[in-house]
Amino acid sequence: MKHWMGVGAMVFFLQQVSLAQSKIIADISNFENDKGMCRACLFNSAASFKGESGNPFQCVQVTINQKRSQVQFDNVPAGTYAIFLFHDTNRNNKMDKNFMGIPKEGYGASLNKLPFASAPTFDENKFPVTNGTTVHLSIKLRNL
Repeated sequence: MKHWMGVGAMVFFLQQVSLAQSKIIADISNFENDKGMCRACLFNSAASFKGESGNPFQCVQVTINQKRSQVQFDNVPAGTYAIFLFHDTNRNNKMDKNFMGIPKEGYGASLNKLPFASAPTFDENKFPVTNGTTVHLSIKLRNL
């Protein structure tokens, strides 16, 4: 009997954890064409967003259709996040830049805060996620 009570408690706990997870959906516009892929990463710290330490929380890649795309991040716990994404036109899994470090492929961030002469920052693009919610974002790519 104790065994079944323990199993029941575990099932209840797992249901509550799964209910607490959230989802982020971002609609992306302003692709120059439908070639390649949209690559997007969700970050939960400024250091990982800058590439200084740690890894993205989640990354996805999706196709582009009629110069638009949509990315979805599932099973996201409550917290503060920022998204960075780019149009990987040639499918080489990296954002191509010219000899001066200026992006040659379109890029975007969760709150569309894209400084002209520098990379987007976590603090300018962060947004909150609460338990059991779906966050909807609209991101417009910048093409230089």
